[in-house]
Amino acid sequence: MSMRLFVLAAFVVVLGCERPPPVARKAASIPTSTPTPTSTLSTATPPSTSTLSTATPPSTLPPPTVTYDLVADLASRVADAKRELGDATPASVEADVFVVAGPGASGTVKFVRDTLAAYFNGRFDKRPARAVSIYMFASAAPYEAYCKKRWNEACLSPYGFYHPDPRIIVMNAGPGIGTLSHELVHPIVETDFPRAPTWINEGIASLFEAPVMPRAGEIHGAKNWRHPRLIAGLASPKERDEAKLDALFGMTDARFRGDNERLHYATARYVCQWLDSRGELWPFYRKWRDNVASDPTGARAFAEVTKLTPEQASEAWLKWVRSI
Repeated sequence: MSMRLFVLAAFVVVLGCERPPPVARKAASIPTSTPTPTSTLSTATPPSTSTLSTATPPSTLPPPTVTYDLVADLASRVADAKRELGDATPASVEADVFVVAGPGASGTVKFVRDTLAAYFNGRFDKRPARAVSIYMFASAAPYEAYCKKRWNEACLSPYGFYHPDPRIIVMNAGPGIGTLSHELVHPIVETDFPRAPTWINEGIASLFEAPVMPRAGEIHGAKNWRHPRLIAGLASPKERDEAKLDALFGMTDARFRGDNERLHYATARYVCQWLDSRGELWPFYRKWRDNVASDPTGARAFAEVTKLTPEQASEAWLKWVRSI
């Protein structure tokens, strides 16, 4: 993200900055020649205040709109990658919208393909509406050097991050690529579930920090380093009310990102893993997404899928959390 200065709390999904080393890799990218507007910025021109001639009736035609050209954007991003990282830099387009590039990209392409194939196999329905760049660096030094050159400041995380404004994921692949499978979730959710609260966005993304892909088109998350933080929260008289399944429903984005952010990440992550282990995560996600206008907290969708209210499910979830 233009980092700290224009990172809006509701949209800046800088998950990597609060997480320890993942089990797999990371990457990202930011084109400079053809930036794409984000969904939060209006490109509409305010109506003119000039007086219309009475001799000429106002036009009933809709105002002209700028048509987004995906093919041109993809080509521009590939060119930007070559210009920024060198002509010999490998670059490829994956899943129609992701430009994977960088010195650390050669061993990443198959992982990206397999991950995206699983994400769009009965999980997410819509691909990002606009192209996304992924810049992969093989180690910390070139990764940090890129951030310094591009934004004149350090990278937001030692591992990787997604910047929603220029639509780029920048990754240090050295520690692994689990952060990449996490960050890939965010541009997808922007299009697939634009009204998703932060907790479900980050919960699903964090689930795949430790991805397990037993066969083509299938992906799950294994227990990872967030579990001890959840156990500690459950044992704390001051924090246990925040470490509850039902505490997530209705949680504002600001509260999620507050003082107990790491605990909220852990809670959301293990709620998603529990639901996934029961085969209920994606039915819940889709039902909530499709009915969010009338079910903004997701509590009704949860109850319809699990046959339990969030409060009723808490005991079973806690038992499972302590057993894994």
